[in-house]
Amino acid sequence: MDKKIKKVLDLQKTDYQIDSRLVKKGTIFFALKGERTDGHLYLKEVAKKGAKLAIVNKNVKVDLQDLDLETLIVEDVLEFLQALAREGLKKSPAKIIGITGSSGKTTTKEFIYTLLKSEYRVSKTLKSYNSKAGLPIAILNMDKNVDFLVLEMAMDEIGEIEKLVKKIASPDIALITQIATFAGDVGSQEVLARAKKEIFINERTKIKLINKRLKKLKSFQDENYLTYSIEDKTATFYLDVENLDFYENGKKYAIEKLPFKESHLLENTLAAISICRLAGEKFNNILKKLQTLKAYDIRFEKVLIEDVLFIKDYYNGNPDATFAALKNLPKTKGKKIAVLGSHRSYGKLSSRVHEKIINEAKKYVDEILCIGEEFKNIKNIKNYSSLEDIAKNLKKIMKKDDVVLIKGSRFLKMEKIFEFLN
Repeated sequence: MDKKIKKVLDLQKTDYQIDSRLVKKGTIFFALKGERTDGHLYLKEVAKKGAKLAIVNKNVKVDLQDLDLETLIVEDVLEFLQALAREGLKKSPAKIIGITGSSGKTTTKEFIYTLLKSEYRVSKTLKSYNSKAGLPIAILNMDKNVDFLVLEMAMDEIGEIEKLVKKIASPDIALITQIATFAGDVGSQEVLARAKKEIFINERTKIKLINKRLKKLKSFQDENYLTYSIEDKTATFYLDVENLDFYENGKKYAIEKLPFKESHLLENTLAAISICRLAGEKFNNILKKLQTLKAYDIRFEKVLIEDVLFIKDYYNGNPDATFAALKNLPKTKGKKIAVLGSHRSYGKLSSRVHEKIINEAKKYVDEILCIGEEFKNIKNIKNYSSLEDIAKNLKKIMKKDDVVLIKGSRFLKMEKIFEFLN
């Protein structure tokens, strides 16, 4: 083991952070250099907060002598962070469950954790800590002396999933939830599929589960993957939503009640049940916990405000997630209103993508309010320059029993609509 890694791992149980705002007394801080900022600029701040140690780059241009803080100089902070997490996992007895996909990752992760934790010791990645920096920080901070680690894995570019599983954590059980129809900067849907499929690349990963719809893609026609579906009875795991029956390799299990009506949440539920069965959990134990499942924060989260039902769904911004949200809006006596934020990273496809979103929205809602540059060239829609303007218009058109979907990517900060409404 590298001496510097051993030094950090030998420290008494501590807290690890890459965000200076989260540093507290005893924290080990990793001074990462990102696109927007540089962790080295916050070393004085973390020293004042009582950090125990800061991991810094060899070529750092900040004067370390005047800091009231111990520093450890390494060649590359990110690589050191990843190696530290990998080394920390070596002593863990846990089986690793890895989850990736264009949407549904965090919700499915939360569902798996909820269904497993009554019978097993389980740790999970917090929030959406799923990137090349977020995943190792999550691993370092979690209790690893457990039966299962449930890890979410995401990508910003081709090859990133492979790096996550090879450099940090290789799953024993791996799941792919969805592959986006529009692949954005990555290229085609097939290119995106190959990138997500990297979660299966290591020999350690013996159990490979995918949404049955993915079998239509060339990338998933090379193996007999385990599959799940709420539509296709031939899937390994099939949920008959109408008759409340769960099928596993053709064997039927009765379910008294499902926790959701929305198809995308039912798919997430089925994926979680399937993973738990593959992990060895008894079906009766799963049934006991099924009704405790809840939609995760800002992912189709329902909030009733003055007789208007708001649906907060502004984490995942890909078009497929938007289509799913529109399709699953609840029935109401009043109007259905969609507040839609634009999507970035679609380049030449942007106009086509946003026109499709509007055309799809018209099938399900009575009013559409948009925000974002990408909607500007679409005719006959209400496109606003600010969230405050949207809130003002909502106040004028909302009435009792209306349903309002707030849907957009995190970068748009759609949650501010509620601040302006108040």
